[in-house]
Amino acid sequence: MKQLRVGAIAVFLILASTNVWAQKSYKVIVNPSNPVSSMSREEVSRIFLKKTTKFSDGRSASAVDLPVNSPTRESFCKDVHGKSSSAVDAYWQQLIFSGRDIPPAQKSESGVLEFVRSNENAIGYVSAGADTGGVKVINITD
Repeated sequence: MKQLRVGAIAVFLILASTNVWAQKSYKVIVNPSNPVSSMSREEVSRIFLKKTTKFSDGRSASAVDLPVNSPTRESFCKDVHGKSSSAVDAYWQQLIFSGRDIPPAQKSESGVLEFVRSNENAIGYVSAGADTGGVKVINITD
């Protein structure tokens, strides 16, 4: 009976820790004047990779990134693009080298927040614990 209880506790702890790890370590943000409240992972990826320059309602989209070495960016890239931050950086290096495009501006977390607050077409992301006053956090769907 004691072994059964220990086993049940172990299963509970594993499930609880899995749930904690499933929580996102970033928040996608837009300017409060933007009517969007949720976007698919694919839509967000396309905007950040500049495969599209518009939100689904036709309004212009201007993405801003965190620096390449940011743990939040690594999490965002893996979750949204399905690639590491370095793989996304390599994608941009190819586009830059071929003269086709340049990546979104990279700013610190406070810089991302300020850019999104002051630009109605902006989209960015910040760490899950960031104070998002003055911006709108949107839901990301699969």
